[in-house]
Amino acid sequence: MNIAVTTASDALESMVFREFAQAPFLLIVHMETMRCTVIPHTPAKGSDVSLAKTILDHDCEALIAGKLSEEAFQVLADAAVTRYCGTGMTAAYALEAMENRALSLIRNADGTDECASSRQGLEDLRDCRGHDH
Repeated sequence: MNIAVTTASDALESMVFREFAQAPFLLIVHMETMRCTVIPHTPAKGSDVSLAKTILDHDCEALIAGKLSEEAFQVLADAAVTRYCGTGMTAAYALEAMENRALSLIRNADGTDECASSRQGLEDLRDCRGHDH
């Protein structure tokens, strides 16, 4: 299983980057081996959608990031890529938290787990931006 993580540098010890479109790196982590494919990212107009498509090209089941653009969010949501908020954590810690089901889902492009659907209110909805990790 491959998991994508937006990061500030090219290592798992790097912090998860707060803005998907501005992330300097995307790590594709093969969870069985913890081997990483490092993808440098140069922020530019439209590069967030390209980065989202890169995640699909690497058959990632999930993304750990922060805020996404509406366009990138839609590309990932349409492909059923699970989106997790990992801001304030290292990539390694966020991956471990994901495995332990301790990360908030990103249900909308602003990086929160607040659901805009009619199911809102049925779950304990929290804003991942308020977590201290």
